[in-house]
Amino acid sequence: MSFSSLALGQLGHQIVCDLAYEQLSHENQQQINQLLSNMPQKHRDRLNNYMKRPKGSPITFAKSCVWADAVKKQKSYKKFEKWHYLNVSRDTAKITTNACKKDCIGQAVAIHQQQLVTETQPWKQAQALMFLGHWLGDIHQPLHISYASDWGGNKIKITKNSNVRCETLHWYWDDCVLSRQKRSYQQWMQLLTPATSAQEVQPWQSNSPWSWANESYQIVTSPAFKYCKKHNEQCQNPQGNKVTLPKGYQTTFAPVINQRMVLAAKRLANVLSQSL
Repeated sequence: MSFSSLALGQLGHQIVCDLAYEQLSHENQQQINQLLSNMPQKHRDRLNNYMKRPKGSPITFAKSCVWADAVKKQKSYKKFEKWHYLNVSRDTAKITTNACKKDCIGQAVAIHQQQLVTETQPWKQAQALMFLGHWLGDIHQPLHISYASDWGGNKIKITKNSNVRCETLHWYWDDCVLSRQKRSYQQWMQLLTPATSAQEVQPWQSNSPWSWANESYQIVTSPAFKYCKKHNEQCQNPQGNKVTLPKGYQTTFAPVINQRMVLAAKRLANVLSQSL
């Protein structure tokens, strides 16, 4: 998978973490604020620069969930590059706990949740918090559970006939499926906040990262997604690594990514309330 990918994208990560934060108790919110106050100045500056925000801008929990992308190229964080996704073989029917032995997003969630609970050094605990918020966003972006050969859809070009600015399928799912809905940040929060409070949302109580990953995998391997063409029980790339998104693709999948963000937020809030 291309490490230049935007993960869920800055907008998506912030929405997920903002929605999760609003579901937490005041005590948990204060714990998060206190942890983030331990972020060294160089990391504050790096994050604001990465997000094109003025130097000295305050670091909210929503912004902190972009931090894992901001430091991804730094030498001391290179080992986490592979933790942003999960690659499986093309004959995989379902994601299980055996899908990855090390260095993938399924394990990353459990590792950093444990660190958030047990770490006593404030900055390391803050890093676990920020990684955890980021992983919950990434694991719910369907193309983070995919195949290495096409870099998780980064090599799947979207033809100009599709009339979108995003040039690859992965880019589309990181960015355009959200931006094409043309909402302000406030409108996003107004749209999705009621959904995170509703009990009738598709069963979200599962606390297994592997089941969350499998939900994403089942989405990307569905015929309508235009990523996987099944042949002899294997998923094949679109012909020529190119795909034309059919009319109605955005209408079909905008609700899907929106629900993925709602689920990510509800699950993140649940994980944090158990861990802080």
